[in-house]
Amino acid sequence: MNKVERMRVVLAGEIADRVPASFWFHFPEDQAHGGASVKAHLEYYRQADLDFLKIMNEHPYQVETRIKNPIDWRKLKPAPLSSDFYQDQLDEIKMITDQLGGECLTATTIFNPFSSGNHASNRLVTEHLKADPESVNIGLGTIAESLAEFALACLEAGADGIYFSAQGGEAHRFEEHEFLEFIKPHDLTVLNAINGKGELNIVHICRDNVRLHLYCNYPGAVFNWAVTAPSNLSLKSGKKLFNRTVLGGLDNRGVLVDGGPEKIELAVHQTIRTVGPRNLILGADCTLPTEISIDHIQAAIQATATFPMDELLTK
Repeated sequence: MNKVERMRVVLAGEIADRVPASFWFHFPEDQAHGGASVKAHLEYYRQADLDFLKIMNEHPYQVETRIKNPIDWRKLKPAPLSSDFYQDQLDEIKMITDQLGGECLTATTIFNPFSSGNHASNRLVTEHLKADPESVNIGLGTIAESLAEFALACLEAGADGIYFSAQGGEAHRFEEHEFLEFIKPHDLTVLNAINGKGELNIVHICRDNVRLHLYCNYPGAVFNWAVTAPSNLSLKSGKKLFNRTVLGGLDNRGVLVDGGPEKIELAVHQTIRTVGPRNLILGADCTLPTEISIDHIQAAIQATATFPMDELLTK
């Protein structure tokens, strides 16, 4: 199978020739934007031999309103789609996907309205939402509409899907009713806009101690969360919960970073053996350290090919 075929087989719930795999990290600052970013993505993709490429987003969300007090959320004005802020990102996506020429699927990163609001307000969303939930809710709704428009533009630029970073779901951050009223509806505004329009829409549920069951009806082809965090569900349990393809298995600060090839292979094989190869994409809990050795990533991907698939298929 080629990389696209392998991914499509797994997304369809069938078993591929091997479990596909992908990992990502933030490139150094001098490779974060423009042509340097495009070059860094393509070189990393080819060196690591990824099965799909996640396009990083190093463009913190911008608004044309200074957010200092909770009331400021009511008059929030996002940058328009025609702005350099958005167009620079779309240009990067187009250049990357044009040069890949369909060799693999891609998913480009969009941070959810909660996270984007934090980018725009110097991390004031939680504090302001507690003080004036209605004002913040209006502002997050405005951000969500702008992100939905941008997500569609990303797909038109060549991305095969959106990697949606869903932040703000920690049980200790908001009460369940607050999440359901002020976070989830805005996530769904973005995800519903692209539902059925991208084949590799990934929902990444960020942080530890998240209420995973509240994400069950989020539209998406793939779900990813920190399975090695002590308060989160295991990959096997989460796979049953979502009943869709899951991505993960390895700690983004564990054996993949500090282990040797033998330990990495053992961890990869154990993940596949425990979770099963159906509806599984090997990955990490979250973004890897920038300074990670690419050799370690190569070892993890190569380990999917050495896993004895016949061992499971004959059971």
